Amino acid sequence: MRIPGLAGEVMAKLGVNVTNIPAGELYTSLDRGTIDALEWVGPGMDIKMGFHKVAKYYYTGWHEPASEMQFMVNKKAFDKLPKKYQVMLETAMKAASLDMYVENFAASSEAWSKMKKDFPNIEVKTFPQPVLKALKSAADEVYAKYSASNPKFKEIYEDYSAYMKKARAWSMMSQYYYLQTSKELESTK
Repeated sequence: MRIPGLAGEVMAKLGVNVTNIPAGELYTSLDRGTIDALEWVGPGMDIKMGFHKVAKYYYTGWHEPASEMQFMVNKKAFDKLPKKYQVMLETAMKAASLDMYVENFAASSEAWSKMKKDFPNIEVKTFPQPVLKALKSAADEVYAKYSASNPKFKEIYEDYSAYMKKARAWSMMSQYYYLQTSKELESTK
């Protein structure tokens, strides 16, 4: 399976033969069976690569619920900027991130609709609960390993985890409830 980064380490812990081949070789590798599966971005980007033409199954993400943008800025260079340019750079990064998020969401909505219309046999799958539990356990082990050896990783991971606990509680009350209710209302029409 082609899956990079921490998610790749998690999959490898569970026995998956992980590889990270160049983007230009992914379609051919999937089509020829060189790899059995791949992780890419989402329908908005996947459709451009044509993966839906050679893959029958589309699994929901367990490791990446949404796209997040990262901007890396050299702190010493940033600190040398006049305050007004620091504010301008931060504002530009926020605007670019929001634009890319909104554009990607819209593109994925359109692409998924097109994929399902043109390739109606694509099946959406979710990993079974025992697999998800094993993935969570393996992920926790990977995070613990990095936290033990890298104080900065530990600091960021703990901060991220505390935020996600709050964010999930709110998401369950807002987006999840809205989606469930909308689905139920649609089925009663």
